[in-house]
Amino acid sequence: MARTTFSGPVVSDSGFISEITDTSTGSSTYEASVTDVTMTGAGGVGGRTRFQLNADAALGSFSNALKAITVYGTSGKTTGLGSAVVAEMTMSAGTDAGNYAPVEVELNVPSGAALGTKTALVYASVNGADASTFDTSGVSMNVQGLTAGSAGDTDAFTVPGGSFDVTTDISHGLKVRVGSAEYYIPLIPVADFADNP
Repeated sequence: MARTTFSGPVVSDSGFISEITDTSTGSSTYEASVTDVTMTGAGGVGGRTRFQLNADAALGSFSNALKAITVYGTSGKTTGLGSAVVAEMTMSAGTDAGNYAPVEVELNVPSGAALGTKTALVYASVNGADASTFDTSGVSMNVQGLTAGSAGDTDAFTVPGGSFDVTTDISHGLKVRVGSAEYYIPLIPVADFADNP
């Protein structure tokens, strides 16, 4: 492995392009680029690699600070799980305080900011000539690793403690959009979910 050390930041006025072909057969995980940061100072913050897009004009049909894309050719597939982006976090005995999440989404709305036509914390779409096959073969979200608890439990994934009345037991709802229609996912307080007879 060759190592190159620069005395300061590397700047390119025209960007960087890397084109790599790998023919490994799975004996090890191939990684085209690795950024490995170790923070040892108490109270340190950050530790990330930042991609920042500054828009100061009316841009076109899309704009992104970072794009990840996986393209499978006619003979391409993944025997396990394929994705364009993977966020992974490993906990330890030291993570006994604080809040943790593999994915953090922040929408900043400063004073006087407008929210356009329809602003969402998460936007997901299915595209392509055969997108309709997703209607019968796909799911909107796939969560693994949870085991349903018994009735009345307050586990992350569990079954209700009884039946519910729409007008008295459902206290709130999360608004979602499917196609051009908007719906509410009903929310039930933990106490009512676990104890309702």
